[in-house]
Amino acid sequence: MRTQRDDAIVEMMDDLAQDDAGLRRSLADIRRINTILGWRRYAVRVVARQVRACGMRSFSLLDLASGSADIPLAIAAWAERAGIAARIVVSDIHPVMLAVAREQTRTTPNVTVETCDALNPHYPDGSFDIALCTLALHHFAPEDAVRILRAMARVGRRVMVFDLARSRLAYLGALAMTRGLRMDPITRFDAPASVRRAYTLAELRALADQAGLRDARVGMRFPFRLTLDAPGFSGDGGGGNG
Repeated sequence: MRTQRDDAIVEMMDDLAQDDAGLRRSLADIRRINTILGWRRYAVRVVARQVRACGMRSFSLLDLASGSADIPLAIAAWAERAGIAARIVVSDIHPVMLAVAREQTRTTPNVTVETCDALNPHYPDGSFDIALCTLALHHFAPEDAVRILRAMARVGRRVMVFDLARSRLAYLGALAMTRGLRMDPITRFDAPASVRRAYTLAELRALADQAGLRDARVGMRFPFRLTLDAPGFSGDGGGGNG
Protein backbone atom coordinates (compact mmCIF):
# COMPACT_ATOMS: atom_id res chain seq x y z
CA MET A 1 0.00 0.00 0.00
CA ARG A 2 1.60 3.25 -1.16
CA THR A 3 1.34 6.49 0.74
CA GLN A 4 0.86 8.34 -2.56
CA ARG A 5 -2.23 7.91 -4.73
CA ASP A 6 -1.69 5.19 -7.35
CA ASP A 7 -2.95 6.72 -10.59
CA ALA A 8 -1.42 3.94 -12.70
CA ILE A 9 -3.53 1.03 -11.49
CA VAL A 10 -6.77 0.55 -13.47
CA GLU A 11 -9.83 -1.10 -12.01
CA MET A 12 -11.09 -4.06 -14.01
CA MET A 13 -14.66 -2.79 -14.09
CA ASP A 14 -13.50 0.30 -16.01
CA ASP A 15 -12.61 -1.94 -18.96
CA LEU A 16 -15.44 -1.61 -21.49
CA ALA A 17 -14.49 -5.04 -22.85
CA GLN A 18 -14.89 -6.70 -19.45
CA ASP A 19 -16.80 -9.99 -19.35
CA ASP A 20 -20.52 -9.29 -18.91
CA ALA A 21 -21.19 -12.09 -16.41
CA GLY A 22 -18.16 -11.25 -14.27
CA LEU A 23 -19.02 -7.56 -14.20
CA ARG A 24 -22.59 -8.35 -13.17
CA ARG A 25 -21.30 -10.49 -10.30
CA SER A 26 -18.98 -7.68 -9.25
CA LEU A 27 -21.83 -5.15 -9.32
CA ALA A 28 -23.80 -7.50 -7.06
CA ASP A 29 -20.76 -7.59 -4.75
CA ILE A 30 -20.70 -3.79 -4.66
CA ARG A 31 -24.37 -3.68 -3.71
CA ARG A 32 -23.52 -6.12 -0.91
CA ILE A 33 -20.58 -4.00 0.24
CA ASN A 34 -22.77 -0.89 0.21
CA THR A 35 -25.12 -2.68 2.59
CA ILE A 36 -22.43 -4.04 4.90
CA LEU A 37 -20.52 -0.75 5.18
CA GLY A 38 -23.65 1.40 5.34
CA TRP A 39 -22.85 3.43 2.21
CA ARG A 40 -26.42 3.22 0.95
CA ARG A 41 -27.95 4.09 4.31
CA TYR A 42 -25.55 7.01 4.77
CA ALA A 43 -26.33 8.51 1.34
CA VAL A 44 -30.06 8.31 2.00
CA ARG A 45 -29.63 9.98 5.38
CA VAL A 46 -27.61 12.90 3.99
CA VAL A 47 -29.95 13.49 1.04
CA ALA A 48 -32.98 13.28 3.34
CA ARG A 49 -31.42 15.81 5.70
CA GLN A 50 -30.81 18.24 2.82
CA VAL A 51 -34.33 17.86 1.43
CA ARG A 52 -35.94 18.36 4.83
CA ALA A 53 -33.68 21.27 5.78
CA CYS A 54 -34.78 23.09 2.64
CA GLY A 55 -38.45 22.27 3.21
CA MET A 56 -38.80 20.60 -0.17
CA ARG A 57 -41.95 18.66 -1.01
CA SER A 58 -40.33 17.62 -4.27
CA PHE A 59 -36.75 17.40 -5.48
CA SER A 60 -34.65 16.32 -8.45
CA LEU A 61 -31.38 14.41 -8.24
CA LEU A 62 -28.73 13.42 -10.76
CA ASP A 63 -26.50 10.49 -9.80
CA LEU A 64 -23.28 10.50 -11.83
CA ALA A 65 -21.30 7.30 -12.56
CA SER A 66 -24.03 5.40 -10.77
CA GLY A 67 -23.08 1.76 -11.41
CA SER A 68 -26.08 -0.47 -10.80
CA ALA A 69 -28.21 2.25 -9.16
CA ASP A 70 -28.73 0.77 -5.70
CA ILE A 71 -28.07 4.07 -3.93
CA PRO A 72 -30.46 6.24 -6.00
CA LEU A 73 -33.06 3.49 -5.69
CA ALA A 74 -32.73 3.65 -1.92
CA ILE A 75 -33.16 7.43 -2.07
CA ALA A 76 -36.28 6.99 -4.20
CA ALA A 77 -37.69 4.50 -1.69
CA TRP A 78 -37.08 6.93 1.18
CA ALA A 79 -38.78 9.76 -0.74
CA GLU A 80 -41.83 7.60 -1.41
CA ARG A 81 -42.12 6.64 2.26
CA ALA A 82 -41.78 10.30 3.24
CA GLY A 83 -44.44 11.43 0.78
CA ILE A 84 -41.95 13.56 -1.14
CA ALA A 85 -42.00 13.61 -4.94
CA ALA A 86 -38.60 12.72 -6.40
CA ARG A 87 -37.28 12.87 -9.94
CA ILE A 88 -34.06 10.87 -10.05
CA VAL A 89 -31.76 10.40 -13.04
CA VAL A 90 -29.24 7.56 -12.89
CA SER A 91 -26.32 8.01 -15.28
CA ASP A 92 -23.26 6.12 -16.48
CA ILE A 93 -21.39 5.44 -19.71
CA HIS A 94 -20.55 1.75 -19.26
CA PRO A 95 -23.05 -0.31 -21.32
CA VAL A 96 -23.22 -3.19 -18.86
CA MET A 97 -23.76 -0.88 -15.90
CA LEU A 98 -26.48 0.94 -17.80
CA ALA A 99 -28.15 -2.38 -18.64
CA VAL A 100 -28.04 -3.56 -15.02
CA ALA A 101 -29.28 -0.18 -13.76
CA ARG A 102 -32.23 -0.35 -16.15
CA GLU A 103 -33.04 -3.84 -14.91
CA GLN A 104 -32.82 -2.73 -11.29
CA THR A 105 -34.99 0.37 -11.79
CA ARG A 106 -37.61 -0.98 -14.21
CA THR A 107 -40.37 -0.97 -11.57
CA THR A 108 -39.53 2.49 -10.20
CA PRO A 109 -41.10 5.04 -12.57
CA ASN A 110 -39.57 8.14 -10.99
CA VAL A 111 -36.04 6.81 -11.57
CA THR A 112 -34.75 7.00 -15.13
CA VAL A 113 -31.46 5.71 -16.51
CA GLU A 114 -29.56 7.78 -19.05
CA THR A 115 -26.20 7.61 -20.77
CA CYS A 116 -24.09 10.50 -19.52
CA ASP A 117 -20.37 11.19 -19.33
CA ALA A 118 -19.56 12.41 -15.81
CA LEU A 119 -16.83 14.61 -17.29
CA ASN A 120 -19.30 16.45 -19.49
CA PRO A 121 -22.94 16.15 -18.35
CA HIS A 122 -25.22 17.32 -21.14
CA TYR A 123 -27.83 18.84 -18.81
CA PRO A 124 -28.53 22.60 -18.64
CA ASP A 125 -27.22 24.70 -15.76
CA GLY A 126 -29.10 24.19 -12.50
CA SER A 127 -31.16 21.29 -13.85
CA PHE A 128 -31.17 19.39 -10.54
CA ASP A 129 -31.58 20.20 -6.90
CA ILE A 130 -28.84 17.70 -6.02
CA ALA A 131 -25.92 16.38 -8.04
CA LEU A 132 -24.60 13.22 -6.39
CA CYS A 133 -21.49 11.12 -6.98
CA THR A 134 -20.95 8.10 -4.76
CA LEU A 135 -17.92 5.80 -4.78
CA ALA A 136 -16.84 6.98 -8.21
CA LEU A 137 -14.57 10.03 -7.92
CA HIS A 138 -11.54 7.85 -7.17
CA HIS A 139 -11.86 6.34 -10.65
CA PHE A 140 -10.68 9.66 -12.07
CA ALA A 141 -7.28 11.36 -12.07
CA PRO A 142 -7.13 14.69 -10.18
CA GLU A 143 -7.61 16.92 -13.23
CA ASP A 144 -10.67 14.92 -14.28
CA ALA A 145 -12.00 14.84 -10.71
CA VAL A 146 -11.86 18.65 -10.73
CA ARG A 147 -13.79 18.68 -14.02
CA ILE A 148 -16.46 16.43 -12.52
CA LEU A 149 -16.84 18.61 -9.43
CA ARG A 150 -17.21 21.71 -11.62
CA ALA A 151 -19.75 19.93 -13.80
CA MET A 152 -21.73 18.84 -10.74
CA ALA A 153 -21.76 22.40 -9.43
CA ARG A 154 -23.00 23.62 -12.81
CA VAL A 155 -25.94 21.21 -13.18
CA GLY A 156 -26.82 20.84 -9.48
CA ARG A 157 -27.86 23.42 -6.94
CA ARG A 158 -26.24 21.19 -4.32
CA VAL A 159 -23.15 19.00 -4.77
CA MET A 160 -22.70 15.82 -2.74
CA VAL A 161 -19.76 13.43 -3.06
CA PHE A 162 -19.15 10.32 -0.98
CA ASP A 163 -16.08 8.22 -1.61
CA LEU A 164 -13.39 6.00 -0.14
CA ALA A 165 -10.53 7.44 1.87
CA ARG A 166 -7.04 6.15 1.13
CA SER A 167 -5.33 4.52 4.10
CA ARG A 168 -3.45 1.35 4.98
CA LEU A 169 -6.26 0.14 7.21
CA ALA A 170 -8.86 0.68 4.45
CA TYR A 171 -6.62 -1.28 2.06
CA LEU A 172 -6.30 -4.20 4.46
CA GLY A 173 -10.04 -4.08 5.11
CA ALA A 174 -10.79 -4.28 1.38
CA LEU A 175 -8.52 -7.30 1.04
CA ALA A 176 -10.08 -9.05 4.03
CA MET A 177 -13.70 -8.38 3.11
CA THR A 178 -13.52 -9.37 -0.54
CA ARG A 179 -11.58 -12.54 0.19
CA GLY A 180 -13.36 -13.50 3.39
CA LEU A 181 -16.76 -13.18 1.71
CA ARG A 182 -15.53 -15.03 -1.42
CA MET A 183 -16.40 -12.23 -3.80
CA ASP A 184 -15.85 -12.29 -7.56
CA PRO A 185 -12.22 -12.01 -8.79
CA ILE A 186 -13.04 -8.62 -10.32
CA THR A 187 -14.16 -7.35 -6.92
CA ARG A 188 -11.15 -8.89 -5.19
CA PHE A 189 -8.90 -6.92 -7.51
CA ASP A 190 -10.92 -3.71 -7.74
CA ALA A 191 -11.68 -3.16 -4.05
CA PRO A 192 -8.05 -2.77 -2.91
CA ALA A 193 -7.25 -1.03 -6.19
CA SER A 194 -9.98 1.50 -5.37
CA VAL A 195 -8.30 2.28 -2.07
CA ARG A 196 -4.96 2.77 -3.83
CA ARG A 197 -6.64 5.19 -6.25
CA ALA A 198 -8.67 6.96 -3.56
CA TYR A 199 -8.02 10.47 -2.26
CA THR A 200 -7.24 11.60 1.27
CA LEU A 201 -9.20 14.24 3.14
CA ALA A 202 -6.61 16.92 2.33
CA GLU A 203 -6.55 15.91 -1.34
CA LEU A 204 -10.33 16.06 -1.67
CA ARG A 205 -10.36 19.49 -0.05
CA ALA A 206 -7.74 20.65 -2.57
CA LEU A 207 -9.83 19.26 -5.46
CA ALA A 208 -12.86 21.18 -4.20
CA ASP A 209 -10.80 24.37 -4.01
CA GLN A 210 -9.48 23.86 -7.55
CA ALA A 211 -13.04 23.28 -8.80
CA GLY A 212 -14.11 26.61 -7.31
CA LEU A 213 -16.65 25.11 -4.91
CA ARG A 214 -17.53 27.77 -2.37
CA ASP A 215 -18.32 26.93 1.23
CA ALA A 216 -17.51 23.26 0.62
CA ARG A 217 -17.71 21.06 3.70
CA VAL A 218 -15.25 18.20 3.40
CA GLY A 219 -15.07 15.58 6.10
CA MET A 220 -14.34 12.01 7.14
CA ARG A 221 -16.89 9.51 8.43
CA PHE A 222 -16.66 5.92 9.61
CA PRO A 223 -15.68 3.64 7.94
CA PHE A 224 -13.05 5.25 5.68
CA ARG A 225 -15.67 7.51 4.09
CA LEU A 226 -14.86 10.90 2.56
CA THR A 227 -17.73 13.37 2.26
CA LEU A 228 -18.09 16.60 0.34
CA ASP A 229 -21.14 18.88 0.49
CA ALA A 230 -21.23 22.25 -1.26
CA PRO A 231 -23.60 24.71 -2.94
CA GLY A 232 -23.65 24.54 -6.69
CA PHE A 233 -22.86 27.55 -8.86
CA SER A 234 -26.54 28.33 -9.47
CA GLY A 235 -27.93 28.17 -5.95
CA ASP A 236 -28.00 26.48 -2.57
CA GLY A 237 -30.01 23.39 -3.46
CA GLY A 238 -33.23 24.65 -1.97
CA GLY A 239 -35.22 25.21 -5.14
CA GLY A 240 -37.44 22.14 -5.02
CA ASN A 241 -37.13 21.56 -8.76
CA GLY A 242 -39.04 18.28 -8.68
